[in-house]
Parts: sequence; structure tokens; C-alpha cells
Amino acid sequence: PALSPSLSLSLSASLARAHAMPSPHKDVANVLYGEDEIAARVGALAKRIAADFAGKRPLILGVLKGCFMFFSDLCRAVDPVPDGCEVHFVRASSYEGKTTESNHSVKLTFLGLDASQLRDRHVIVVEDIVDTGLTMLKILGALGELGPQSVTVATLLDKVSRRNLAAAPAAIPFPPRLGSAPDPDASEGANGSAMERKLQTYLKYVGFVCPNEFVVGYGLDFNELYRTLPYIGVLKPELYQ
Repeated sequence: PALSPSLSLSLSASLARAHAMPSPHKDVANVLYGEDEIAARVGALAKRIAADFAGKRPLILGVLKGCFMFFSDLCRAVDPVPDGCEVHFVRASSYEGKTTESNHSVKLTFLGLDASQLRDRHVIVVEDIVDTGLTMLKILGALGELGPQSVTVATLLDKVSRRNLAAAPAAIPFPPRLGSAPDPDASEGANGSAMERKLQTYLKYVGFVCPNEFVVGYGLDFNELYRTLPYIGVLKPELYQ
């Protein structure tokens, strides 16, 4: 007997999804977040960003190079585009020595952007993953010295289970957050847990709370491999242990 139109359409859609889902890479134990799930979540974050930054001339700042897929998809999905919206990239690297763009051993290297252009701007930092949180904390401190009007973080993955800021610097010049006054809670003498709470207030746009697994794909790498996988998967332990 012939299939009903609704059942036929449902079957066709299922087959199309199955055809679109790539087989996991041989080095990937399992797919944690598939393409459709990522696209839906990124779209939801972009919708919130469009609403929150309407009329605010946001400067979207991607932290290279793990963010490149998330950054591209997120920026394309921000609709309507806020007036005056700009996109730029920055590299964050460990640094020892003297530089005007370093803070607490992190150097920010802006690509095609002078650091002075961040002054009085609403900055959205786009990152692939916040792990222990120490690097992001230092990025916030470095940006805080440049005088932005606000700084907000959009991260694809938040690995809260790995958060450890007990060794964070005692005094960090935190920038203002969107819609809030500067918060002195984690100023000089704060302990690790206070710093963790402080950091969390900046992570306004989180794609997924990631389990404590070694994940690759969709921009994330291991030894510069696997960045171009269209999904996020768990790397087989024998490859890095």
C-alpha cells in the first residue's frame, strides 16, 4: 500500500537528516553535539545578541583561532544587525616582558584593529571554550585597561567542571558588564571561588555546558587537527594519553 503523504514526508525528512549527518571521524569516540544541535543553539544566541545590542554599536571580537566556525556562524545569524556593528579578531598569548597590550602575562594582538578603538565600545568577546577560566579572566583584565563601555562573553562551550581560578591574580581591572556598573566583588584579595563567580557574570551567551571530556571539532583542535569537523566530538583517549 502507498504511504500517506504525511508519513512519506516524515520518512523523507528522516532520510535527509541521516544523509546529512557525517560519519564520525575515526579518531572520535562519539559525537557530543551534532550539526543541527549546534546550528539551533547558535541561532538562539544570535537572536539574544541582536536584541541586547540594538542601537549599541557592538564590536564583536573573536579570539583566534578556535572560535572561527562559531564566530562566523554566530555573526551571520545576528539579525537584525545592530547599527554600527563591527567584527574583529584578536590573538591572546602568554607574554613575559613589557607591552602596553599585556595584562597579567597575557598579550592581546589585535588584527586590523588599534586597541584604542575599543574605548567606549560595547565589546562581545567570542570564544570557542572556557575551560579553567584563567585565560578568559586575563583577557577580561587586559580589555579592562582599554576603556570599553562594556564587555560580554559569548562562548560555544563552558566547561564549568574544570573551572579553577585559585591561582588567579589578586587584582584584575575588570571592565564594566553590559547593563551593570563595575562590580568590586572580586577585587584585591579575592579568593578563587569569588573569582569564579565574577567570571561567570561575564559569560552571558553560552552554547553548551560541556562535560569534562577532551572535545574536538567545530573549531576546536588537538595539535592543530580536527578543527574542520562540522560537529563537536569526544577524542579517543588513546590519542592524547
